[in-house]
Amino acid sequence: MCDTEKLGEEVKRYGFAKENKIKLYGQELELLSDPVNPQAEDIFVDAREERTNSVRQVQVPRNIVEMAKSGREIRRKLQSRCSY
Repeated sequence: MCDTEKLGEEVKRYGFAKENKIKLYGQELELLSDPVNPQAEDIFVDAREERTNSVRQVQVPRNIVEMAKSGREIRRKLQSRCSY
């Protein structure tokens, strides 16, 4: 699994996974896809807005991406410490 796939898996831990419902940017959204990373630092999900039923790509907030990166780094360090 490459780093972008691993980052997508970490972002899913924060609720950005297919079929979840979230409130983002003041809108209620149903997520239709898992996170994708078409560019270096930006992660997107396909979502349907509950009110209008329109489907669009929504960028995962930068702070969520940064938390996912931090969590991945912390887990990596803990695993290396515990491997004897």
